[in-house]
Amino acid sequence: MRNIRLYGQFLRVAVLGKVQYKADFFVGLVSVFILNAVNLSLIGILVYNFNTLGDWDIWDLMFLYSFWMLSRGIYGVFFWHLSDLEEIVVSGTFDAYLVRPVSPFLQLMGKDISYSGVGDFLVGLLGFLLVCTQRDLCWQAGQWVYFAACVLSGALIQVAVNWIGTSLCFWTTRSKAVTSITERFTVLMQQYPVNIFGKYFQIFVTCFLPVAFINYYPSVVLLDKAADIRLWQYGAPAVSVLMLCMAAFIWTRGVKRYAGTGN
Repeated sequence: MRNIRLYGQFLRVAVLGKVQYKADFFVGLVSVFILNAVNLSLIGILVYNFNTLGDWDIWDLMFLYSFWMLSRGIYGVFFWHLSDLEEIVVSGTFDAYLVRPVSPFLQLMGKDISYSGVGDFLVGLLGFLLVCTQRDLCWQAGQWVYFAACVLSGALIQVAVNWIGTSLCFWTTRSKAVTSITERFTVLMQQYPVNIFGKYFQIFVTCFLPVAFINYYPSVVLLDKAADIRLWQYGAPAVSVLMLCMAAFIWTRGVKRYAGTGN
């Protein structure tokens, strides 16, 4: 409970810092909308020329993209600055995190928030509402609960992937290359259905870097895109928990190994 209160106070300070620059906030939101409009336009051009991607039409792809944007928005607001860890370690600032009577991870998470995540979430919400009107989605209560759980799970999977990548800096000092490659790969993956790629690629993004559980498998279930839906395709919540446990373990080992950089 104490940690939750402290985290709330950290976020309050971060928000107060952001609202001091209102113009920057609104310009950032506009840029997020423009970027997502470009991405959706490119997907639309592909579908216009080929009618479908696999068996996914334009509204299926809109649902897939919106699903990702909702989870990315949550991840972006609260956890985007995980990638700052490399700079904190290299500069020696992480030493201060260790001498304070508060969890180093809590301090890292509470140091900032990102307004770009707000834009991503709004894009996802608008896209989802548009798909609902076009497809007349009539879900049962259980499907809505599963949808909400998978949006949160998708955000947590992105947190875990980035947390693992950035924690490597405790061993290598520099981890930006790994996190940048992983981020670009994840972004590309979420815009297209996994079934249009090869078998081995599908195995990789399901079993080794399970980013297919961020939006693809939940979308397959919710849109009934598979003739025979397997039980493991419902596994986004379980995958997110496993990934977070793995990330927490690597982080803990890294913090114990940390010895400063001499800066």
